[in-house]
Parts: sequence; structure tokens; C-alpha cells
Amino acid sequence: MNIVHLITSIEKGGAENHLSCLIRGQVKKNKVLVVYLKGKPYWSKYYSSIGVKTLKVPFKNNNFIGIIKNVLYLKRIYKNFNIDIVHSHLPHMEFYGWISTLFESKKIKFFISKHVANDFFGGSKFMNKSIFAMLVCKIFSTKATKIISISNTVRNYFSTGLINIDKNKIVTVYYGIDKEYIRTITNNKKKIFIPKSKLIFGSVGRLVKQKNFEFIIKSFKNYNENSNLNPILVIAGKGPEETKLKTLVSKLNLKNNVFFVGHVDNVANFLKQIDIFCMNSKFEGLGLVMLEAMAFGKPIIAPKISAIPEVVKDGFNGLLTKTDNVKSYVNAMKKLENFKFRKNLSQKNKLYLKNKFSFDKMISKTQNIYIN
Repeated sequence: MNIVHLITSIEKGGAENHLSCLIRGQVKKNKVLVVYLKGKPYWSKYYSSIGVKTLKVPFKNNNFIGIIKNVLYLKRIYKNFNIDIVHSHLPHMEFYGWISTLFESKKIKFFISKHVANDFFGGSKFMNKSIFAMLVCKIFSTKATKIISISNTVRNYFSTGLINIDKNKIVTVYYGIDKEYIRTITNNKKKIFIPKSKLIFGSVGRLVKQKNFEFIIKSFKNYNENSNLNPILVIAGKGPEETKLKTLVSKLNLKNNVFFVGHVDNVANFLKQIDIFCMNSKFEGLGLVMLEAMAFGKPIIAPKISAIPEVVKDGFNGLLTKTDNVKSYVNAMKKLENFKFRKNLSQKNKLYLKNKFSFDKMISKTQNIYIN
């Protein structure tokens, strides 16, 4: 098969990183092409190394003429590369995938991957499910052969409500990672300095409202006041909430205990140095970063919301907390002071990752969806 993946960007991010794994598995049996809309081509060098060509749509996306030209550009790609499968990721490219395949031959199959349980108005700021946005999703889905959701939570989000996508058309395929993926997020040249401490809590993500780092900092403040371990919290990431979060750290007198290391290319090095991974997103489609933490055997603290319980089994490979409940989050931090308990969770983490979030399963399931 000849497959083209349409994605908004190929920078670093959950959907973008996931696509790198999917494509690596697909090139063994298929010819694969990637077309992206905007942003820096972070993954292009890697794609080139595995024989995958990347193309950026040539026209601006902010006016009608530009959109039409981009649609015609995609149609030429389908013809020139003899495309069988058009697979769209993220809202902008769902639109382009839909409109560019509307009047194509039946030979071309159109698929959509849904990476988050939220509509395109909410983005990474707030949970939203507007009738208009769902109507647009419904229209796009009518052309799609199948919709692939990254979790059951995402599947339920789009298949319930006043306007919804037919549940029989949506199939859940979990992200799958392996040792090769870990190698791609490891940069041995760039080391991250993290101060030494008896107990290091860490978190990775874009500094946006969705990730709710403010709550983690406040919970850590409460925990730190009653701990004799002199723990530290290290936050990796950049984003619009950065200034606000740093101001909060100063206000809470946590400058000696909370550290921001900015955007990190070497996620592996960061995860190796921490003891416990903290998360408190307001919503998640799945949370690829949690799988990355599991690969390094880090027990996870996270709220019992969205798709998080599909990744974290309470008391098995991490601890689930009540939503926006500081006391519950602090109690989880206290429980994980116990080294033997942490080690037990760590061992189960790696086993759970191998069984449920298997790279091979992800590739074979997606391939079967294409064929059937």
C-alpha cells in the first residue's frame, strides 16, 4: 500500500511522536509519505533516515484561495505517488483529508486518527464539546472509512451526545512504544542538570492550562512543608503559562525546591534522573508522556480523569488521585516516599507497558483496519 499521513505539524508532541512510531512500523510493508501544514520540521531528519519523504503544503492556510491551492496540491500528491490510504491527524488536516478525498476514486481510503477528547475550539485551554464542532466532525466522519481513537475515552467522547459519530465506525488503537522509540527521544549530547535530592518529583509537558502545573506546584508546597527529605520538583517544558508558574513558585517560597529546566530534547535523560512522575492534566486523550515514564519504570501520580485510568492502574503501576484534591495528591506523594513500594510499582510498570501498549500490536491493528 501507498500511504500518506496528513498532520498539522511534525514538531515534538504527543500526536507527532506517536506518528513517528506508526510510520516506522509501516515502512516495512508499505510506501509512506508525510505531508504537514506548519511549524518546524523536527521529525523530518528521522523520517529521511528510514526512507520516508516529508512535504510541507506550499500555500498559506489563512484565506480561501490558499486553501483551494493546498487541496489541489494534495490531489496531485495522491496521483503522483499512487496513494491508496489518506490518514489524517489533528483537526486542520482532518479538514484537508476530507475535502481532498471528496471526489477521488474509490481506490483511495480515508482514515482519521482522534488524538484528544476535546473539540477544536477547546484546544489545550479548556474542555469543550460544541454542537457546531461535533457537526463538523460528523461531516468529516461520513467520508472516512474508519476513525481510529487512541483510547476508549476518546472513542466515547466522539460517539456520544446529541450529534455523534457512529460508534461502529470508531476503533480504539492504543499508542505503542518500544526501545527504538526511546532511542529517538534520547539525545546523548544534551545533558540536563537536576540538583541532587533524596526524592525527586518530575513532570514534562507544555506549560498550558490543560496540563494544570499550578495544581502540582501547590500540592508539592503542601507536601514539602511536612517532609524531612528536602524533596524537589523539576518541571520540563515551555509555554504561555511559564511566567505565571514561576511567579507562583516565588510567591510560595519554593525557589530552592522547584526548578524549571525549559524545553528538553533529551526526555530520556530527564526521566532517568527523577524518582516519581507527576501529572495533573484537566483532560487527556491518552498521555504519551506517561508511557515514556513507564518505559523508565517511574511510578506515576495522576488524577482519575479522562483516559488516565486506562494507563495508570491505581496501586499497580502508579497512584490515582481525586480530581483537583490537594489532600489526595499529597497523600500519594507521601506513599511514594517508600522505596520498596516505588520499586514494586516500577517493575509492574514495564510489564504493563509491554502488554497493553505494544508497538507491534499498534502496527498490526492499524494495518488490519486499513485492509478491512
